[in-house]
Amino acid sequence: MDEQPTISILQFLFLRIIFLVLILNMGHIKHNKYANSGSELYRKSYPAPKSMKNQIEKQWDPWTDRLMQCGYQNHSFTPEERSEGTFLMKMLEWPKPPNPSVPFRKSSDPSHARFVILNSAKTFYVGDQLQVMLRMNDFNGHPKQYGGDYLQARIHTPALKAGSAGTVIDNQNGSYYINFNLSWPGKVEVSVSLVHPSEGIQVLERLREEHVQRVYFKSAFKYGRTSETTVCNLCLPQTKPLCNFTDLRTGEPWFCYKPKKLPCTARINHKLGGYEQKLLKGKEGHYFQSKVNIKKPILPRGPSYVTVKPSPQAGKGLGKCVPGKTLLSPSGFYYQNRWMSTNCDIRHFNTPANITDCLRGKKVYIFGDSTIRQWFEYMTRFVPGLRKLSTANHSQASPQLTVDTANNISMEYYPHATPIRIFPTSIQDLPFIANKLDDIKGGKGTVIAFTIWCHFNTFPVEPYIRRLQNIRRSILRLLDRSPDTLVVIKTANVQNLNQKVSLYSSDWYSYQLDLVLRKMFEGINVALVDAWEMTIAHYLRHEIHPQRVIIKNEIDVFLSYVCPLKKG
Repeated sequence: MDEQPTISILQFLFLRIIFLVLILNMGHIKHNKYANSGSELYRKSYPAPKSMKNQIEKQWDPWTDRLMQCGYQNHSFTPEERSEGTFLMKMLEWPKPPNPSVPFRKSSDPSHARFVILNSAKTFYVGDQLQVMLRMNDFNGHPKQYGGDYLQARIHTPALKAGSAGTVIDNQNGSYYINFNLSWPGKVEVSVSLVHPSEGIQVLERLREEHVQRVYFKSAFKYGRTSETTVCNLCLPQTKPLCNFTDLRTGEPWFCYKPKKLPCTARINHKLGGYEQKLLKGKEGHYFQSKVNIKKPILPRGPSYVTVKPSPQAGKGLGKCVPGKTLLSPSGFYYQNRWMSTNCDIRHFNTPANITDCLRGKKVYIFGDSTIRQWFEYMTRFVPGLRKLSTANHSQASPQLTVDTANNISMEYYPHATPIRIFPTSIQDLPFIANKLDDIKGGKGTVIAFTIWCHFNTFPVEPYIRRLQNIRRSILRLLDRSPDTLVVIKTANVQNLNQKVSLYSSDWYSYQLDLVLRKMFEGINVALVDAWEMTIAHYLRHEIHPQRVIIKNEIDVFLSYVCPLKKG
């Protein structure tokens, strides 16, 4: 009898232990579900108290949700960054067709569209506004009832080698207004092109969200005589064990599939792997036809030009170029093949001596992709005194250094880090721009120029926003410790498009990233070189790497901030 209570206590304690183990396991299961599923699933499956639910809702939002799926750490986002990311994604929302599957015959047809110059009979003077109205029709000749077409427009006078970009306003009913500033006298012609129909834009949006891996990368791993190569990317599916190469300083993630024999630490380089094929569904290819609806010119109804008379108000000085000014649109125009800014007085550095005098005693750092490497190459070739020093890796895309010891000039170029599409390059030669900025002391003799956009075109916008947040944070730290440091940002530029290029690096993708960059650096003490308008406004064919005359004008704007005019 005395032993029975003892057995009951033991049984009770045993059952209690089992219960506690079950509770702990349930908690572990919940955590794994939370880690491997979306926040919505978590909230629906495990209702939380109201206070906790509010915390979760604040912690999770569509912007960070996408980033978390790609390996970013949730704790690294400040409330301000979360709010900014959500705002920017909202800002980029593009008008959609009312039906997700529009028959091709009912899509936008530039050959049936026409533009009209409003008030073409009036007398125009330099400084006036010119407005054009465009009505988009489909392939049956019927007016479109919704917007979302992506247009590019410019005015130009071929005889004067003059040109300026226009601003497109989508009325979202099939009609568009395009505004121009008349900046020079003479016969000024209007040109408008349909870059992509709204139905094509809908496809581009789908590809951006569903085919994050449509450009993939590779890395070589080597130890002794053993070498392996695996696929790498951002947002890499966990179908196999991964190597995590997240940058410790910025928190920028990057992953490679783990080699079969070698450790992750054996990684030695980064390179472009290739392009995913067969991206389009059904008849989507009809929306991407060269000479039909990709960068197809639209004809006028009536005159395509106006005659502009000189104005006595024209020609007044704008003052010297200083960072921090709001970039106006249009930001400038070409006249006699020279870019004339609407923000400040541009100097033209036409001789090697002009550039040498400007850069004397300065350290110039250039970061980014090949479109800004063109700046480095132009100045190195144009100025005999700048001598390129050999590097361990002789690849054109690797870091490069050029110096002029007599004038105490040094100029360095660094390609930006992943996801850059590049020939095999040592991982040590692909620094994050934010980290390089943190390592620069700065000061009056320090000039920094960077661009970053093209290699993010194949990814969702969220990682690009995050990359710019990290760069901006480093710039603010640099300007805080060395306010005299000059930071210049080159914007994106347009390029030649066909179906293949459109699916990976369309101007529409670039345009969206460019909008983000401009918005994020508003109110910051940096200068912008508007390569976007400078490539649209010029008469030369659009190219991802613009021709020398355009690069020369970009350099003129850049150096006008380095060495502004004395007056003003």
